[in-house]
Amino acid sequence: MDWDAIRQLLPHYLALIVILTVLLTALQMVWPGASIWVQIGVAVLLGLAYPTAVRYFGLAPDPWQ
Repeated sequence: MDWDAIRQLLPHYLALIVILTVLLTALQMVWPGASIWVQIGVAVLLGLAYPTAVRYFGLAPDPWQ
């Protein structure tokens, strides 16, 4: 295992989990009847958008370069 890469990526994965939790909680508060498919769509969009945004702002760790 490449422990240096894991140490660089861990904060980003933790941030993704926190952001996803906040987004899905807010979605449930705004739209209580949101189906699981909507929630999965939000998770997929966040999973694709976060690394792209981090690269755009120049904050990406080396493994994502």
